[in-house]
Amino acid sequence: MEDYLTLTDTARCLGMSLNEALREIGRTDLKTVQHQGRKCYLRADIVDWLTREFGSLAADRLVAAEQSNAEMVGIDPSALLVTEKLFGKIILPCRTGTAASMLRTIASEACRTGALYDEKALLEQLIQREKTVSTALRCGVALTHPLDVSQLYVEHSLLMLFRPPHPLPFGEKSGRLTALFFLLVFPRANEHLHILARLSRMLKSQDFIEDLLTAPDEDEMLNTIEQRETELVTKL
Repeated sequence: MEDYLTLTDTARCLGMSLNEALREIGRTDLKTVQHQGRKCYLRADIVDWLTREFGSLAADRLVAAEQSNAEMVGIDPSALLVTEKLFGKIILPCRTGTAASMLRTIASEACRTGALYDEKALLEQLIQREKTVSTALRCGVALTHPLDVSQLYVEHSLLMLFRPPHPLPFGEKSGRLTALFFLLVFPRANEHLHILARLSRMLKSQDFIEDLLTAPDEDEMLNTIEQRETELVTKL
């Protein structure tokens, strides 16, 4: 995905027709820019908008977006990609009592994986992203990601899940505390959106979220994720 997206590009990300995408974008405050003589949207703006939008889309819309973005980067839409990427990447930190300490923990643990090396730069990107618009959702989950992943050197894409000992205030607009924190670091924006759509489908089940919160350890959390993702993949 380029840094500038046309309406056609955006429609493909959404898995919608041009008219449908135009109606969706018309409900937003996304601004266009001129690029090579065409009206375009900034990639970062589209990714941020879809991060918020996916949570409210109907299941069939999410399936379409998931499959469309998978096709654009050559991903098998039936693969249990969330489960695969979270293997060994579920963290239960012991000491995180504030949003700031949670972000520090996320940046530190992410760099321990070897996917990134500059902890300070990642932390700054995460902080700036939360200052722009909180990634916390009403379901009690945050989908954290860098404001501009192109400013980071990323060895390979990364998906992580963190469950602090207690829910934290993380900027969710209704004031709900956040209990689960995903980190998405994907240099390829279409891969990011594929995973985002899949996660959004998974998180539509409150029972799934409760099972993650009550699981005794990381292995049981991963088993819960695999079961939920398998259930959704069989419906594609």
